[in-house]
Amino acid sequence: MNFNLVEQLRSHKFGVMNIIFYFLFALLATVVICYVIFSYKITAMNQDISSLDEKMLVYASTEQKTAEKEVLSYKKMVDDFIDIINNHRISSNVFTFIEQKTLPNVWYVSFSVSETKKEINLLGEAQNMEALSNQIKIFETSKDYVNNITVLNSQITPQKRIRFTLSLSLKPEIFKGTIL
Repeated sequence: MNFNLVEQLRSHKFGVMNIIFYFLFALLATVVICYVIFSYKITAMNQDISSLDEKMLVYASTEQKTAEKEVLSYKKMVDDFIDIINNHRISSNVFTFIEQKTLPNVWYVSFSVSETKKEINLLGEAQNMEALSNQIKIFETSKDYVNNITVLNSQITPQKRIRFTLSLSLKPEIFKGTIL
C-alpha cells in the first residue's frame, strides 16, 4: 500500500476545508448559545407565570373562588350530560319502524328486541300466505334498517291463518335518531 499519498494529503493544506470547519464550529457555538439563552428565558417566564398565579390567588376574593368552583362543577355536569346524550340509544324507534312497516292483515302476538344482538324476533299471524309474503317483502325493502330476514317457522292454524316466526337482523342506525 502506498502511504506516500496519505502523507501528501496530511501535509497539504486545503483552504476550503479550513473555511468549512470554522464555519461549522461557529454554527455549533451559535446553536449552543441560543439554546442557553432560550432555556434561561423559558425558566424566567415560567417563574413570572407562577408568581402571577400566586398574586391572583391572593387578590381573589372568597366569593370569586366559590363562584369559580360552582361554574366548574356546572361545566362538569354539562359535559357528563353531553356524554349521556351522545351515547343514548332510542329503542322506541324499533316500535315505530314495526308499526309503519306492518300490513293491516298481519298482527303480532309476541315481540322481542335484543339491542346487543341487534335483532327482533316476531311471533305473529297473517290472514293468508300472500299477506305474509307481502309483509316479508316490505321488510326486505327496508334496507336502511334491516340487514337480514329469517323465517324461523310458518304453519297453518285451524282458522286457516298463517302463524309465523320471523327474525329480523337490524342495523345499528335504527337505535339512533328518528325514523320518518
